[in-house]
Amino acid sequence: MNLGAVAWLLGRVILLMGLFQLVPAAVAEYYSERDDALAFLLSALIAVLLGLGLSAIYRGRALTSEGRPDFFRREGLAAVGLSWVAASVLGAIPFVLAGAIASPVDAFFESASGITTTGSTILPAEHLDALNRGVLFWRSFLHWLGGVGIVLVFVVFFPTGGRSLFRSEVPGVSREAAHTRVRDSALSLARVYVGLTVIQIGVLTMTGVGLYDATLHAFGTIATGGFSNHSASAGYFGSWAFEAVLIVFMFLAGINFALYDSILRRGWRSAWDTVRGSTEIRVYAGIMAAATVLITSVLWFWGGSNGVAGAADGLPDYSHLSLCLRDSMFSVVSIQTSTGFGTADFDRWPDLCRAVLMLLAAIGGCAGSTAGGIKVVRVLIVAKVALRSVQHFSRPRALHQVRIDGQTLDEPTIAMVTGYFGLWSLVMIAGTIALTALDVDLISASTAVLGTLNNIGPGLAAVGPAQTFADMPDLAKLLCSIFMILGRLEFYALVVLFLPRFWRS
Repeated sequence: MNLGAVAWLLGRVILLMGLFQLVPAAVAEYYSERDDALAFLLSALIAVLLGLGLSAIYRGRALTSEGRPDFFRREGLAAVGLSWVAASVLGAIPFVLAGAIASPVDAFFESASGITTTGSTILPAEHLDALNRGVLFWRSFLHWLGGVGIVLVFVVFFPTGGRSLFRSEVPGVSREAAHTRVRDSALSLARVYVGLTVIQIGVLTMTGVGLYDATLHAFGTIATGGFSNHSASAGYFGSWAFEAVLIVFMFLAGINFALYDSILRRGWRSAWDTVRGSTEIRVYAGIMAAATVLITSVLWFWGGSNGVAGAADGLPDYSHLSLCLRDSMFSVVSIQTSTGFGTADFDRWPDLCRAVLMLLAAIGGCAGSTAGGIKVVRVLIVAKVALRSVQHFSRPRALHQVRIDGQTLDEPTIAMVTGYFGLWSLVMIAGTIALTALDVDLISASTAVLGTLNNIGPGLAAVGPAQTFADMPDLAKLLCSIFMILGRLEFYALVVLFLPRFWRS
């Protein structure tokens, strides 16, 4: 292991994080929030000096005399895992310096939730609404940076060394891929990401929302993060047009971004052929449609929230089918794509609705998207592997293959997917036990782990959509912050850091 190369790569990522903090500094200055602007500038200075120091000190160990990278996949993998931890720490500093969040643990939680596009928060409603615009911009900007991937940004701005990092961050890139192809892939993904963000900002402003609100909600949508600058989240605007735009772009953000790159390169017809041939996209859309119909029906027939009884209890009048459809569709798309925006307190819905939403939170979006969760394609593969096991039990001598979209999966791929599912299950169980040991009730603990590990945001009970993580013990917040990073890195890039053999030469 070339530790010097890891430090050099990490230094350059830290440098980028420092430079990005100049953006919220400019926003704070624009809104005459001078103290916040100074806090961001001081935080940026700390990060830039640290990044430049690491880059300068370890450059000789990371590059050859000709300026070529002197490291491989293992160093890139280590740098990726450490980069997300470092980004979470650096993102927390402005919150503390600006006085927005006093506790370093709370600031780290909020920063990790932002950069991993989780959307869980420790900020109570009255505190969130009182925050300055520069701080709120940084909070949502963290989403946007995390959605595109700080490592992906690194590849675009600092091509040297980007190949190892990109292979560690984005699965499926060939080890023999040329450097130019890796950078081209990164640029293509970045173009799609920025393009969708700009388009959504424009469409949101057409619904009557101001540019500032439109920008922050576009950051949270395309990154599937869910931070809003209002305590009532998307429900603050009370606009069906605004919610419809969010639904459409949340749905798009949950689809593999390679599809949009295909549209740009080969046209709509080729992309449509891809959609028709993709089992994952069909199942992704089908699950959403089925869940929406089910929850809409349950809400409509749910007498406890209808008419006068519901109004007296502070619940919407779900005797109107249109409102049932509006709230259920928004919640289903928001939860399955791991965005976490809210228009209704679904924790007060019938148990069946709550259970369905938590199941959607576990499944998540498509592979190659900014959505969290296990991912639809992994769920499909695990289901097919389970079916193969049953078939093998009944006919042990027959050859049973696992196919996706007509292609046979090799055993290493199946092992990786089932291994991921096993890791997810173990962490889910262990995390729930750990939080209950810290005096968190079982429903809150299990859904807190589910919400943070799958980068969803809200859970149920004490961490429901109308609640926050503020009352949790500090150790529980730290554990949940680790779960966020684990989920964002899909386990392997962070778990390997705890294996002693990984660091040996």
